[in-house]
Amino acid sequence: MKQLKVLVLARSYPNNIQPHLGLWTEGFVQAISKQCEVCVVSPVPYCPPLPSRISYTRFRRIERRQRVNGIEVFRPRFLVGPGYLLHSFEADAYGWGVHREVERLHREFEFNLIHAQFSYPDGVVAARLGKQYKVPMLITEHAPWRPWMDNYPRVRRQAVWASSLSASHIVVSRYVQETIAHFTGEPEKLHVIHVGVDGSLFTPLPTGHKPDPNRILYVGQINFNKGVDILLQAMRLLVERRPSLRLTLIGGSFYRHQRLQEQKIRSLAKEPGLRGCVEFLGERSPHEVAEQMRQNALLVLPSRAESFGAVLVEALACGTPVVATRCGGPEDIVTEDVGMLVPPEDPAALSQAIEHVLAHRQRYDPAHLRKYALENFGWEHIASQTIDLYHQALGSFPSISQSKQQMGITGSNEQRHPI
Repeated sequence: MKQLKVLVLARSYPNNIQPHLGLWTEGFVQAISKQCEVCVVSPVPYCPPLPSRISYTRFRRIERRQRVNGIEVFRPRFLVGPGYLLHSFEADAYGWGVHREVERLHREFEFNLIHAQFSYPDGVVAARLGKQYKVPMLITEHAPWRPWMDNYPRVRRQAVWASSLSASHIVVSRYVQETIAHFTGEPEKLHVIHVGVDGSLFTPLPTGHKPDPNRILYVGQINFNKGVDILLQAMRLLVERRPSLRLTLIGGSFYRHQRLQEQKIRSLAKEPGLRGCVEFLGERSPHEVAEQMRQNALLVLPSRAESFGAVLVEALACGTPVVATRCGGPEDIVTEDVGMLVPPEDPAALSQAIEHVLAHRQRYDPAHLRKYALENFGWEHIASQTIDLYHQALGSFPSISQSKQQMGITGSNEQRHPI
């Protein structure tokens, strides 16, 4: 059988300036590359050679082309406005920015399928390119559509249109599935395929070694959506009862509004009752994250909203139990056998769950936690599920085209953008 050639469109993809951007997409690409030929187009915002905020001028230093672990990654530029000023037009700018690169790849790489990461703007552009080059396209959505789509009707119309043209619309959790089905009315097209974990990187401690029973870990962005302020409140309650406990936070911020939130959270950690108990390590490489997950007794994800919660799966693969909030994605991961779930924005409940897991730490067998993580979320499993959808998409593509013709979508209307 001829090997599939897949073009991945992914604005969220690691680069030399943002090495942790979209690590989940890179992991996915590496996984499917074992069975497919893959190239990645990952456009980055264009920053003109004028004085600007440092968070934007850094985009100029992003390499336009890289070969990473055997995968070619191309990074054309596209114009974006500050904040959400031009958000509704971002798919147009994205499309204009990538069209020459994609045209060249179609000649040289001859991709026969397009896979977009996120519905907007990547998925909208993928839908337009799929029509232009007459190849099927799929979308993986990593974020819930509500309340975001409620506030941007023009974006919503484009995203719903792209979903209608996708051969399959993959979602990373049941929570994300529900929010999209609310708008598309096509739950049968939405396939839940989770974010995966690299079992060769996230591994348990060697036999005979044990984690520090007084260390708790958080990994993620340091902001309020992630509930880090709630975690600090819970930590204050915990150290009153267990003064030896220590909290380590890994993560950082790239944009100005994120850095402002991080500054506020860091100031909370200096208040009475927490001094000396909280350590911020900043951003760390995946290898360093994995080492911290092995050495800590517990990982906590206290988010107010979470599409999935990949760090939970990574911790479990390291043999570390988890505590998370019922905020969307974690419900697909956390069972009573691997950790605990609590309501969001409830410091008392969070502190009690942390204390309970720490007190019964011996019940969470690292080998069982790892087996659960790899069997359900290992990248090999995720890639297999996705490639099955690729073959389905290619097998049914002619019939899809015929059905669109019957619906009157082709012809003169086919060239109109749904804006």
